[in-house]
Parts: sequence; structure tokens; C-alpha cells
Amino acid sequence: MPQDPLNVLWVEPTFPGRLGAAADWLVRRRGYRAWFYCHTLEPRAHWPASVGRGLEVQVFGVGGVARETAVGWSRALERSLCYAYGCWEVLEQKRPRPIDLIVGRSAGLGSSLFAPVYDRAPPVVQFVDYYFHGRANDLADEAGPETPPAYFHWRRSTTAIELLDLEQAALGWVPTEWQRGLFPAEYRDDLLVLHDGVDTSRFARLERDGSPRPARSIAGRAIPASARVVTFVARSLDRLRGFDRFLTLAEELLRARTDVVVVVTGDPIVRRGLDVAFHNKDYLGHLTAARPPVDPKRLWFLGAVPPSTVADLLAASDLHVAPGRVYPVARSTLEAMAAGCVVLASDSAPHREVIEHGQTGLLADPADADGLLRQALAVLDDPAGHRPLGIAATARVRQSYSQDACLPRLAETFNRLALPGSGGGRP
Repeated sequence: MPQDPLNVLWVEPTFPGRLGAAADWLVRRRGYRAWFYCHTLEPRAHWPASVGRGLEVQVFGVGGVARETAVGWSRALERSLCYAYGCWEVLEQKRPRPIDLIVGRSAGLGSSLFAPVYDRAPPVVQFVDYYFHGRANDLADEAGPETPPAYFHWRRSTTAIELLDLEQAALGWVPTEWQRGLFPAEYRDDLLVLHDGVDTSRFARLERDGSPRPARSIAGRAIPASARVVTFVARSLDRLRGFDRFLTLAEELLRARTDVVVVVTGDPIVRRGLDVAFHNKDYLGHLTAARPPVDPKRLWFLGAVPPSTVADLLAASDLHVAPGRVYPVARSTLEAMAAGCVVLASDSAPHREVIEHGQTGLLADPADADGLLRQALAVLDDPAGHRPLGIAATARVRQSYSQDACLPRLAETFNRLALPGSGGGRP
């Protein structure tokens, strides 16, 4: 009878992507065996420790329209099917076994759609992140009359692959209640709400209450002991994560205080196709060309960095700012909370689910630039007085969003699904 530890096939367009860390934890902590099928590999600095030690990675290719760097909205489903077919071709050839369960994250590309290649297909768990609404959330609220109609056509049709994935799955899995609420009512009751977990062991504050603060450095650059460090972390420096809002705030903070050092990590090239205006463009260059930095020596852009550098940065932060649009909470926000940072985030429904204003962080109306600045300056004026926010944030993440809190529950769910007689039906 299949039971923990299980043999699990994971499918996601990119490795480690979103699911790689969960697969790694289950391999290391529960003895799982994992095959991870993907199309693209991130740099090895981002790979988890269990690769080659119970976690095997297999790359699949794609053909047809999937090879094109960009496609029209009317060909988005065709592109997704090409991804799914590319995964199927390699699975059909390799046929890893035994497989007790398949876990997929299509990320809009349908990669796991054809993954059940066996006569007796194991149950499929489908991780879904986001259900697009025609004219709400993310950047849709800011789309003006100049926006091409094709943008809205794409928004109304792109979720077809997510619904197709859910129809084929034994269980849909979503990280937060807010994300669950985006899906049509017919699917909500069948969605497991469980975060995929933050590796809290990576994060520790450099100082302890009542003791002198040790010397700080980030990416080999020393930080003066008296400096106030303000941080922003994202995979890409884009509008979705509010980089434009952050840069405006950073400029005001640099003017207001001579001891502020602002540190930013993230790819300056916008990678999300959701931002059609700046996709594959240098958004950082666009913003700084229009408004050169007040003091470049105190505004550090580190680019894309490995997880270890992010951990060092968050450990040294006095204020972490997350001013994103209405979109799923960034992993970096939860990591900042895990590191004990005082987090100042935009007051939105996704953030309100994880941050209680004045208790585990601070929330601000992103449209109120003056109010955002006042809260930021209050933290920088009195870091010690705001430390309880960071301490409470760490406790919140450890209790509700850490790998050790979330992934044992995920393993229990996997066990129930893999039991003989479950039939792959929704529990």
C-alpha cells in the first residue's frame, strides 16, 4: 500500500520554480523519491540540496508555437498544449516508476496535462497560483484606453488551461484563501488551501535584543553601523511588485535621511508577460533614465542574486518594503517576515491575509505616497521601537507559512490520495 514516503512525479515549466523546494523538503525530511520534469533550469545556485540524492531532474523540450518567444492571445492555448506534449514525449520515453502521485504546476503552460502516461494513472495534484479576472487585480486596474483590446481578450481566455488542468486533477492546491477566492465558485470547495512553505532555517537576524549589532555586509559590501538599510527584493523589478512605487519612496528616504542605504535585488528586465507594456524590457533603465537617482552611492542595485545573498540582505534590513499591486503575496515578503524584518506593504487583500497592521507588519495605501513615506520614516527613526513587529512576523511565518508547518500536512494529503481505492477522485 503506498504510504509516506511516496514516489512522486513533479512537473513544472521551470526548476526549481515554485515546487522544487517542497519536493526537496519531502525528499530530505520524509524520504520521498522525486522526479522533477521541467523545460527550463534556473542557475545551480538556486537548486536545492537533494538534487541527485533522491530528487532527479529531467528537462523536456518543446516544439511548434512553444518555441516562439511571444505569441498572440489567440494562440496561447496552442502554446500551452505544446508544452504539455513536450513533457509527455519525454515521459513516454523515460517512464519513471514506480509513481504513486503526480504533482503539477502548469503556470499557464499546461505542462502536466498529459503527464498520466500509464495505463493506471496515479492521482494528479494540480498547484494553481492565479485566476485572471477580465478587468480586476494585478495591472488591469491601471490599463487605460490606449490598451489594445487583445490584452483583455487574452485575460479572458488565458485561464482555460488552468481550468483544464483542474478538471483532470484529483485535487487542486492553492497557497492562500485570497487566491482560492479568485477561482469560479464551482471549483472553490475542491481546492486545498495550503502554502507550499518558506524555508525559515535560511533566515536569522544579525542582532539580538539587548546586544550590540554585529558588523553587516551585503554581497561583499560593508554597511556602516549607523546606516539604516531599506530593502526591496523581487525576481524582476517590475510594476507588478511595485518597483516604481518603491523607487519613488526610496528617493524621498534618501533625501530625508543621510544615513539611509537602499538595497535592491532583482532582474532589471521584466520577465512577466502580464506587464505587456514592459515585457522583456529594462524597466530599471526606463525609470532611472526618466529620473536619475538622488544619490547613486547610497542606492545599490545588486541584480539577480542567489538565495544566500537574499538571506544576508534581509538579515541586515531595517525596513523591507513590498508595495506591489493586487497579486499573490511575493515569497520574498514572507521571507522578510521570517527574517524578522519590519515589513511595510501595500494595503491589499493578499497582504491583509498574511500581515496584521500594527501587529506583524505595516500596511499603507499605495496611492498615498505621503502616508507611505511617513510610516517608513517612523520605522527608520525608531528601529528598536518597531522590533516587536519583526519578532511577531517571524512567529507568524513559522506558525502558518514555514515548510515545517505546511509540508507535513501536504504529506498527509498525498498519502490519502495515494491510497488504493481513492480512484483519483476529489477528496
